[in-house]
Amino acid sequence: MNTPRSQLGFTLLELIVTLGLLSIIVAAVTPSASAFYKRNKVAAIVNNHTAALQLARHTAVTENVFVVVCPTKDMQNCDPDWSQLKMVFIDEDGDGALGGNEEIIGSGDMVKDYLIKSNRDSLRFAPFSTAQTLTATLTICTEEDNSNFARAIVISTVGRVRLEKDPALIDCTAS
Repeated sequence: MNTPRSQLGFTLLELIVTLGLLSIIVAAVTPSASAFYKRNKVAAIVNNHTAALQLARHTAVTENVFVVVCPTKDMQNCDPDWSQLKMVFIDEDGDGALGGNEEIIGSGDMVKDYLIKSNRDSLRFAPFSTAQTLTATLTICTEEDNSNFARAIVISTVGRVRLEKDPALIDCTAS
């Protein structure tokens, strides 16, 4: 009598069905994972910039000093490119530039692969709870898709920081 042999693997049909199901699942998950990554990266950028701005405003009011937030390449001079590092410093002489005896109190990260622009080269917070740069807007956009994940940080004339999420109100055109 012959005894049945036990199976030690998959049949070709089982393997093809399994690979087909796996490819369908991967195809369905990949776009949402990409969107999840972009959304969280923009949120991290917004949080980092907002923290630097809140530090500047808080320091200006509590220590009764002028505080400047500006992008920089070398942590010495302000630069108009908001994708660079950001420095937050106490502006004792009121000239808007980091001087020899002025203290850097904070910084913000450099951002790659995202477009960050502002309608101001630097932001200055006064000790009497104003933002002395009039209304300012920092716009954060993904470079390949400028509308879906765009955010704007709006600084009012009194220094209040708020987030704008409506893509219709955010200008992501490179200029």
